[in-house]
Amino acid sequence: MPDRDSLVDAETNIYTKREGEDITVRCNLTFSGSRKLLCKETCEKGNILINTTSNEDQRGRYSIKYEYRYIQSSILDVTITKLTKSDSGLYRCELQKDWSPDSEDNFIIIVTKGEFDPQNHENISQ
Repeated sequence: MPDRDSLVDAETNIYTKREGEDITVRCNLTFSGSRKLLCKETCEKGNILINTTSNEDQRGRYSIKYEYRYIQSSILDVTITKLTKSDSGLYRCELQKDWSPDSEDNFIIIVTKGEFDPQNHENISQ
């Protein structure tokens, strides 16, 4: 049975960008949480790009901005600047809390060379 952390479900958004471009993706999360994480693939050691209790944080080319909407809805805007081919892959936004299961949202970035081709864009950016 595959590891649940490696699964991509039907609602995983896919974004296609060219090398050198910036991207901002909105993660929709249920409930709120004090610790915010941005990870590549899984939120395990070595894959964590941002791990903070602040509502805004930046680490190199990666930044996040958290907004609490209401009891069962929060958003985490993720920005990655100057995309490279190595930025392609699965990302996870996660809110960690002590009193209930963690909230997470996954997305995929595909970084291409050259001109943007709408034929290769599988999902419209939010």
